[in-house]
Parts: sequence; C-alpha cells; structure tokens
Amino acid sequence: MSDSLRNLRGAIDAALVDLRALRITSDDDAAQVKAVLAQLEIEEARLAGLRLQLVGEAQLAGAAAAMDQVRNSPRTTSGEASGALRLGRDLSDRFWVLAEALSDGLISVAQAEAIVAGLKRLPVALGRHQLELCQRQLLGHCDELGPAELRMAALRMWELLDPDGAEDLEAARLQREERLAKAGRAVRLTPDHHGSMRLSGQLPTADAALLQAQLDALMPPASSYMDEGEVPSPEARRADALLRLANIAAASGEVPAQGGDRPHVQITMPLSLLTDGLGAAGVFGFGGETISAGEARRMACDAGLIPLVLGSDSQPLDVGREYRLVPKGLRTALTHRDQGCVFPHCTARPAACEAHHIRPWWAGGDTSMHNLVLLCPHHHRLVEPDPERAPEWQWEIRIDEATGRPLFVPPRHVDPVRRPRQHRRFTLQEVTAPPPDEGRLCPDPDPWHPPDEDPWHPRDGLTSPGRPQPSSCW
Repeated sequence: MSDSLRNLRGAIDAALVDLRALRITSDDDAAQVKAVLAQLEIEEARLAGLRLQLVGEAQLAGAAAAMDQVRNSPRTTSGEASGALRLGRDLSDRFWVLAEALSDGLISVAQAEAIVAGLKRLPVALGRHQLELCQRQLLGHCDELGPAELRMAALRMWELLDPDGAEDLEAARLQREERLAKAGRAVRLTPDHHGSMRLSGQLPTADAALLQAQLDALMPPASSYMDEGEVPSPEARRADALLRLANIAAASGEVPAQGGDRPHVQITMPLSLLTDGLGAAGVFGFGGETISAGEARRMACDAGLIPLVLGSDSQPLDVGREYRLVPKGLRTALTHRDQGCVFPHCTARPAACEAHHIRPWWAGGDTSMHNLVLLCPHHHRLVEPDPERAPEWQWEIRIDEATGRPLFVPPRHVDPVRRPRQHRRFTLQEVTAPPPDEGRLCPDPDPWHPPDEDPWHPRDGLTSPGRPQPSSCW
C-alpha cells in the first residue's frame, strides 16, 4: 500500500509540473485544457471512490480510529464528514454497482449521492435484483443528467418496476406529505434589533404557490426604481410586493376585526418627534423595538390617530377619540384622480397605496385634494419630508394649477436642474389629435381618377413605376 501511495504522489507531482507550464494562447491550447479538465474529473472521481470504499470498509470492520479520522479531520466540515460516512456505508452495503462505477470514474460523487438518495426514498424496499436493475438503468443517463435530475429519475424507478402499485403508493405519499406540510406550516416575525424584522417560516406547496403568484403580480417593475440610482434586487422587489399585498388587504375592509376595527399597529411617540425629526417611536408589542422618525411620519400620513394622555409616571390618564385623517369619500376622489401611485413609472394600484400629505398635517397641512396624493409604501418612504435635510436635496411634490395633477421635483443629486416630472399615465391623457388647420390632410384617393402625383400613372412619361416621385402629402 505504501509503495502504491508513493507512486501515486509522484505521478501527481509530475502532472502538476506539466500543468503549471501550460499556457492558453490559441484554440489548440484551449482544447488541450478542456481535455485535461475532463480527465481530471475522471481521476478525481476514482480517488473519491477509493476513499469512500475505504470509509465503508472501516465502518463494516468497526475500525473506530479510521472513522474518527474522517469525523475529526480539519479539512472537512462536520456535515461533509457525516455525508462521507453515510455514502461510504451505503456504497459498501447495498449500492455496489454505483461503487464500481465511481471507482472507474464513470460518475461523480455528487451523482452517486443523488442516485442513492433517490432510491432510498422509494415507497418500498427494493430487493437485491431490483436495486441492481435500477442502478444500471440510471448509470446509462449519467453522461446527460446532473445530480438533481438523477435524483428525480431515481424517484421514478418504482414506476418502471411496478406501474400498477406505483400510482397508489404515490397518492398515499402525497397525502402524507400534504398532511405533514399543513401541520408544519408556520410564519415567524422576529426583530433583529437593528431596524428590521426577520420573516421566516414554511407553507404547504399549494398555498405557497398562490402567495408567490400574488407577489409576482404585485412585484414592481425595475423601471419604477430608475429615479433612485440603483435598482433593488428581485428579493427586495418581492418584499415591496408583500407590503403592497398587506396594504390591499388592510384597505379592502375584509380584514378580520380586532377590537371592533381593522387590526392596528400601535406606535407611541411624542409630538416633537414629528415636528423636529429627532428621537424614535416605539412599536407596541415587539419588546421595545423602535422605528425612525421618518417611518413614524409616513405611518401618520394616512392612519387612525388616538391621542393618549400620560401622567408623570407614564400611566394612562385619558384616551381620546380616534381621528382618521383621510375619510372614505376623500379617498374615493383621490383614487379617481391619481389612479394609483403617482410617482413616475410606478405601477402600484390604488388599493396598494397610501394617502400622503404633501404638506405634513403636523406642519399645518390640511386633508384636502390639493394636499394629498396616492403613493405606494416604497415611494411614500422616498418622498416623506425630512425636517433635518434641506428641501433641495429631497423630493418635492406640487399640484399643477392648470391640470390639478401631481408633479414631482427631483432632488439635486438626481437632477441638478430639478425639472418637474409627472407620471406617464397623465402624459398619455394629454395627448390629443392635431386640429385640422395644422397641416393639410391627405384625402382618400379616387380609384377612378388617380392623383396628379401618382407614380403608377405618369402623365408625362418621365415618371415610371421604378422611380416614384415624392408626395407632398405626409
């Protein structure tokens, strides 16, 4: 064994010397490198197969020292070590066909793992002969299928062996998995204590597919973020879609009542936080979590406000009557005018939008059509005024006196000239046909009396069908 290992080490050293001298300067060199890589894949698989065979033999023989070497090797993680022990035992015990193929370099370790995992998940235990047939059948596809595809192919092997029983077993398996998936459904909201809430959990496949379809339908297009300088990732856009879905549900009036009304998010804050922008607001029920002054101002734009008077020891002394800033009738008129989020390029529908006060209500702004616009939550955060920043470095919203439609003035870092912009839906509404006196219109030609400049009916013989004269009517 020692002589063989020394010879192997010497062969590897010689190959490394040759490979280090290899340079890619032509197509022939690239083809040579391709052939070397293919050969290295085969040799790597053979060495991995040899190692797994030794690991399997060590486990069958109960060689504790050898297994300890695999488990505690600093070159692998604990997960990789456990996987090697498990695969080595399987190859030595039941999957001898795969072990031979791996030793010959016909498959990779990943492919062997996929086939083993798939065959072990079949609804019934296969006999020795059936298991050998399945392995040889799958080996015939290893040159064209990767590990993921081989795993799925292995799961379908039972259909080839017992077509009649496979359907019943598959139905039973699906029912069992659906039952377990429903029992294991969960959604968790956990604060990370750094300004975010971590959303995690799992849903049954059918329910998750419905949620994904709704989020895909509500996902803002990348073009709606073009004024921010950086397009967010698909994951961030999907998070915005989830917020849209939540706003649609809250605005529909069909959300189950909580304490006699829609579910509430309780935010506690001093009035000075809204006016000077300093401090943080507390979110009730989340273990002392806080939000920024800007986020509190956004939430106060279109919310139900309940004043709470506290005593010197913070005990509640009086709870006032709720005052909802944007009543239903005004919201209907706002929806008719804006038709959705009015930020340029945004496609959010009205149900997913919030009513934003152009001049904040805490700064004296009234709740009227001339001081309100519809914005999706993402763009609402973007344009919410910040008392600590100069106006020219923030988005500014104006209502055009001539049309009554919102205009957006970008900050200087977006457009140094600060040219006003409006949503394309309003621009399209302003497009009209030109009046009749702005240019002569072409009359419909008379088929029996061709026009004077008809190139197909020349009068002077100087014009031919191959050389049409330009028409003056375009």
